[in-house]
Amino acid sequence: MSPSVLMTSLRALWARQAEGIEIDEEDLEKVRENLLQMLPPEVLSPFSADPQRTEKIHAAIYELLRQEVVDLPPSPQVVEALYRQVAGLGPLEELIADGAITEIIVESPHSILVERGGTMYPTGLRFADAREAEEVTKRLVILMGKRISRAEPIVSFNLPDGSRLTATIPPASLGGPTLSIRRFRERRFSLDDWVKLGSMSPEMANYLDRAIAAGCNMVIAGSVSTGKTTLLETLLSGLEPAGDGSVRSVVIIEDTHELRPTYPHVRQLVTSEEVDLTLRDLAIASLRMRPDVIVIGETRGPEAADMVYAMSAGIAMGLTTIHAASTRGALERMMVYVQMAGADSPYREVPHLLGGIIASSIDVVIHLRRFPDGARRVAAIDEVLGYERGEFQLQSVFRLEDGRFIRASQYQPSPRVAEKLSQLEGGCTRG
Repeated sequence: MSPSVLMTSLRALWARQAEGIEIDEEDLEKVRENLLQMLPPEVLSPFSADPQRTEKIHAAIYELLRQEVVDLPPSPQVVEALYRQVAGLGPLEELIADGAITEIIVESPHSILVERGGTMYPTGLRFADAREAEEVTKRLVILMGKRISRAEPIVSFNLPDGSRLTATIPPASLGGPTLSIRRFRERRFSLDDWVKLGSMSPEMANYLDRAIAAGCNMVIAGSVSTGKTTLLETLLSGLEPAGDGSVRSVVIIEDTHELRPTYPHVRQLVTSEEVDLTLRDLAIASLRMRPDVIVIGETRGPEAADMVYAMSAGIAMGLTTIHAASTRGALERMMVYVQMAGADSPYREVPHLLGGIIASSIDVVIHLRRFPDGARRVAAIDEVLGYERGEFQLQSVFRLEDGRFIRASQYQPSPRVAEKLSQLEGGCTRG
């Protein structure tokens, strides 16, 4: 029998023997605290890229027992029991190990869903009871140096690889804990990739490539999980230096760090609950940072006022995403968000002009949809013409109809888009 096969057999035996070993909470807490000191988050994370993660955690636990940090024998069975009760993830282990799964959702102790290829499926897996589900949830959180308790029953943070974890426990959630883990996408998508995936036509890709190069202000709209952030990242990654070597300096503002464009000239700002730093605070600060491009990962509040101000005043090109069911709905929601700034809005004195100001600031609105087969597609690209009689005036550039991408007949660029494109073709800075 080879050494590797022998070790696998021994570990299976130790695992069975470990099931009957009970370890008190005080000892578990000591082991957790010491593991956080001994191993980096990149190793402790359930999505660790380290192929030796399990072995390193076992080795660290053995060393703690050898040093008598807790009064337990350093036997393989005790090491395995501690591993299971400190780092083990129960039925989630096999799901986390499956790289084809892009999201894991624990709806309840008895219902676990996964996303594959953009579509949610039930797994048939379940926790033994609500207690096990809560213990696993707490392990995930504590391993990352965070806390969750009845006093603070909601937590949301990024894992070291960029994956996003959101968890709740009672009293915030009824019937037991809930958990959502959205796996970080290692792959970066180009506009060509969107075309190959059938998510847009080559003509759409060419239009967006020219629009981003020309400095058009754009809003990407759609519901949850339609690919808004992915498309925004794609557009940012498409920025290039100009022929004379000049570049555009980008400031990205997010609640949580999701955007990772390949474009190098980027400053990234994130909110912080610890010091009460909001998207609005960061948006205001960005105006003083000499940006060429301001990006708000997702606009959903009064920060919209500063984004619109930057675009309308010519301070910077603006890009953002927004939750909306249509291109016109995106602009209407943007108006609501600007109004949320209230007395602090740069437009507080001219609310009757707000629709026109927004319409003259945003050049292009893109709408994304997610279909039953999991595919995410560009459903519409519209240009903003103006605001009349209480309604935003749009012209269609492209639309998705009966499964086909169609360019609007007799399309001519809006005056603002035409002007920006003419400047681009005349040799203005592309980067």
